[in-house]
Amino acid sequence: MKVAIIVSRLDQLGPVKVIQNLVNALSKIDELIVTVFYLDKNVDQRINMAVSVERLERRNFCFAEYDIIHTNGIRPDLFAYLNRKKIKYHISTIHNFVFDDLTFTYNRLISWLFGNFWLILWRRADKLVCVSKAMKNYYARWFPITRLEMIYNGIPEPDFSFVPDYDVVSVIDSLRSNGHKIIGSSGILTKRKGIDQILYIIAEEKGLALVIIGDGKELPNLMQLSKKLKITDRCLFCGFRINAVNYLKHFDFYIMPSRSEGFGLALIEAVQQKIPVICSDIEVFEELLTNEEVTFFKPGDLTSLSEALKMADRTGIKKTDLAYTRYLNNYTDKLMAKRYFELYQSAF
Repeated sequence: MKVAIIVSRLDQLGPVKVIQNLVNALSKIDELIVTVFYLDKNVDQRINMAVSVERLERRNFCFAEYDIIHTNGIRPDLFAYLNRKKIKYHISTIHNFVFDDLTFTYNRLISWLFGNFWLILWRRADKLVCVSKAMKNYYARWFPITRLEMIYNGIPEPDFSFVPDYDVVSVIDSLRSNGHKIIGSSGILTKRKGIDQILYIIAEEKGLALVIIGDGKELPNLMQLSKKLKITDRCLFCGFRINAVNYLKHFDFYIMPSRSEGFGLALIEAVQQKIPVICSDIEVFEELLTNEEVTFFKPGDLTSLSEALKMADRTGIKKTDLAYTRYLNNYTDKLMAKRYFELYQSAF
């Protein structure tokens, strides 16, 4: 079976990391040949895929060569939509709650316009893969349940050969030696991620320090807020770092205060590292993990967040083994690849 997986670009964004995890696991299945195609010219050389990777030539793409076209993103979905008659079987993975995501990233008008446009593109796909049950229920408003599949994202074991940057680790050690407990978070910095909530807690709790790994359009606003709150001495904005997962072991707590998420890959990475986790009680997170495995708080409620931090300080370590078991049973790259391979097989 030959599968073409199409992405918009090869960069460090979450959906591309998911595809990287997927194809590297699929590459070990003998009955399958996978090729990854990308649209944009610029390529992040740190992306490492164990399959053939090529730039997509729209006019010369050989549709007949592939049993399945598997798209990820609005532009690959558009490409499949426009060429639907040439495609034997089309699968699209949906990585977000489309209207929520576009509203946080842009505005309500853009969300309405492009959200509805995206729904139109998905209508011609044979199968739509949702990355959570909550997402499947969400899209059941627009698509027959028979066309919706649910496959959780999965992550591989981390590469422990990578050594974290000394400048980051040394600052963390210095903060800890001054009596601070370290709260860490990682990911693309947007309003949807809710990082601003943590800064207000850091301002109230003098015994806490914050380390943020990641970049994004919200970074300047967060740095300005830290100055306004006079907590710059207890906030470390690291920017983008390769293999962010390898920094997590230096945190006392990992926090994911998202206001909306399609899945939450970084959340599972923290669980994998057996760090006490605090996260917002949005529907997706409550599906992925339980209160016996992580500590929840209500997003937008600083009192709830403060109480969650205190609870995690008392019970967080006790929860990590249960959370790790949940990861092994549900969110590994091998399990994800197995489910996708079964979906590919079901097409014929």
